[in-house]
Amino acid sequence: MLVLKLWNYFRGYVIIKVEGLALERFINICISKEIYLWDIKRVDHTTLEAKLSIQGFKSLRKIVRKTGCRVSINKKNGYPFRVHKLKKRKMLLVGAFFCFFLLILSSTFIFSIDVDGNEMLEDKEIISALDELGFKPGVNKYFVNLEDIETELLLDIEEIVWIEIEVKGIKAKVEIVEKRLIPEKIDKNTPCNVIAKKSGVIKEVIAKNGDAEVKEGDIVSEGDLLINGIVEREQMEKPLYIHSYGQVYAKTYYETTESKRLIEIKKEKTGEKFIKRTLKLGSLELSFNGGKIPYKFYVTEKKSKKPFQWRNIGLPVEIIVEEHYEVNQFEEKVDLEEAKNELHDKVISKLLEEIPVDAEILNNQIDFTTQGDVLYGKVIIEALEDIAIQKTLKIEED
Repeated sequence: MLVLKLWNYFRGYVIIKVEGLALERFINICISKEIYLWDIKRVDHTTLEAKLSIQGFKSLRKIVRKTGCRVSINKKNGYPFRVHKLKKRKMLLVGAFFCFFLLILSSTFIFSIDVDGNEMLEDKEIISALDELGFKPGVNKYFVNLEDIETELLLDIEEIVWIEIEVKGIKAKVEIVEKRLIPEKIDKNTPCNVIAKKSGVIKEVIAKNGDAEVKEGDIVSEGDLLINGIVEREQMEKPLYIHSYGQVYAKTYYETTESKRLIEIKKEKTGEKFIKRTLKLGSLELSFNGGKIPYKFYVTEKKSKKPFQWRNIGLPVEIIVEEHYEVNQFEEKVDLEEAKNELHDKVISKLLEEIPVDAEILNNQIDFTTQGDVLYGKVIIEALEDIAIQKTLKIEED
C-alpha cells in the first residue's frame, strides 16, 4: 500500500544481505522477536535479501550470533538517510526549498487561455473581452471569481448564450455556445426576392406576392431565384420593385455513410495488475514506482485525488493512481443482422439532427455493402420542406 511505503520511507529502512546455512532459522527468530522483514528474496541456497527498519537492524546482533549468519547492508533508503546527507549541503537544501516554493507559486497562475465552441466569434474577440474583465495570462487563478466573469461576459457579448470557464493547472479552457442566428425578417416595405436556402426538387410554389420563377419538377440549387421581386410588364415603363414572399416546397435529400467492424476485439482480464502511483505538483510529476508496464495488452483505470482541497481553493497537489490490468485479447464475430440494425439507427439519428423539425419525411433508403470485415451503411432521406428565404433587393438608381 502507498501509506505503508510512505511510512517506511519516513522511518528509514535498509536492504540487507544475509549469508549462512541457517537462513530459515534466522527468519523465524526475527519473527519471534517481532522484527519485521519484507520483500524477502532468495538469491541462492545460502543467501537472501530483505528490507527492514533501522531499529530492526540494530536488534539483529544477537540473532546473527545465534544463527551464525553474516549480515551486510546493500543499500540505505528513506528520509533519515537523505536528511543526514543534506545536513552537509545546507545551501542545496535551501535552494531545493526555494525551487519547490517557486514551482508551487507559479502553478497558481494561468499561462494560457483556449477558446472552444465559437464559430462566428473570433478567439481574439473573446480573449480581449476576458482581458478587460481581468481574466488573462499571468493572473492568479485563486484571486478571480469565475462565476462573475462568466456572467459579465454573457452581458457584454450578445452572441453568447452559454459559457463555462474551466481551469486545469496552468491552463484555462473557455467553452461557449453561440446564438443560432434566425434569418433577419425584412420589413414589408423593403423590396426583396425569394431565393432557395438549399438545393431540391420543386414540389409546389405559393407566390403570395411577386412572380414565381420556378415550377413543379424544377431542380434548384442554393441561392437560386424562386419568387422575383422585380415585376415587369409590357404596359409598364419601369419595373416595379416589390416585397415578394411566399412558400416554396421542395423535395430535399440528406445523405451520409457510416461503418461498423464485423469483427470486434474483446478483452478479458487475467487477474494480474500493475499499479503506478504519481504525485503531481503543479506541472511537475513524480512517480513513486517507475518502470514500464509489464504487459503486452492491458486496460487502464485511473483515479485521482486532491488531498489539500477545500471548495475551489487548495494547493496544486494531486495523487494519481493508475491501475493497469493485464488482458487477453480475442476476436468475436458480430451478428450481421444486429450490425445492420445498429448501423441503421446510428445513421438515421445522425441525419435527423440536420433535418428541420417542420420538414415532412417522405422516404428513407439505406444500402449496405461489405468490404472485408467492415460493414458500410449509406442512407438517403427524402424530405419535403419550405426552402424559401427572403433576400433584400439592391436597387440601382439611374
